[in-house]
Amino acid sequence: MEQKLSFCTSEILIRNMRSPLPYGLTVIQGPHAASGLLLQICAKLALRGPVRILDCGNRSDMYQVARELRPLTRDPATAMQRIHLSRAFTCYQAEALLGQNRGQSQTPILIFDLLATYLDESVSKQEAERLFDDTLDHLQKMSQKNPVLVGIRPLPAIALDRSNLPLRLQKAADESFQLMEISQKAETNDDQLSLF
Repeated sequence: MEQKLSFCTSEILIRNMRSPLPYGLTVIQGPHAASGLLLQICAKLALRGPVRILDCGNRSDMYQVARELRPLTRDPATAMQRIHLSRAFTCYQAEALLGQNRGQSQTPILIFDLLATYLDESVSKQEAERLFDDTLDHLQKMSQKNPVLVGIRPLPAIALDRSNLPLRLQKAADESFQLMEISQKAETNDDQLSLF
């Protein structure tokens, strides 16, 4: 399947989000692993039903979700109770956590900063890739029965030896988005810039 990377802003992605979310694997790359966007999506999904958050980079801020919910409902506590949060701090925990969620069905799954734990220098590249193979298998299985949104961030320079991980993830995805910031949008403008 030919995969195309789409460039957009968080606002455009939220505005065009289909309801209910379709099953499949969606990768969103952006600053802070697109966590702000994923938290907004989480709040909107929690109004309708259960949501599963798997946080691999300690990026889920439930206070922000509560702030997002307050203008949307009179009872944010009920929506918050629909969110099930699990955290992983190592790539071994991340792979195991994803494996435990393979059986989920009809529940949106938001995965925050998936690659963060796979960049650990104390884990060999070979071991990280072996675990990532299992992770991709878990994601493919989960996305058959659930909408799965994965947030990732650009790799830091120190982790360039693992640059194949985001590429493999985006290749496995049904949809892949690169978030643009306001300054990036200005740079892509086709207008002629003045010399002075």
